[in-house]
Amino acid sequence: MTDLLECRDCGRRTYYEKRRCPACGGSAFDGVSAGEGELLSVTTVYVTPDGVREPNALGLASFAGGANVIAQLDEELSIGDAVRLVGDRELRETDDGPMWGARIVAAE
Repeated sequence: MTDLLECRDCGRRTYYEKRRCPACGGSAFDGVSAGEGELLSVTTVYVTPDGVREPNALGLASFAGGANVIAQLDEELSIGDAVRLVGDRELRETDDGPMWGARIVAAE
């Protein structure tokens, strides 16, 4: 998923699915493009669960409307970089096959 969920009542955006808006309690959301965000923090995990890349670079990015996203980084990025979300990236290898999801990449 590379879209954000926008509350129909107040416009607050979130990446992670919720039953209620954290700002107003509304329960109706629309999918909207995440657009360009800013990388706020980075870290690297060197001991990961089975099937997850090592080392695993992670980032926290902020997007318009108050949405913050924690995801794997696709490349070396620095705090303050302009970023976007891209989907269809292999995040983990499982017994049932690869698990796919979004990663944070540099905005072009």
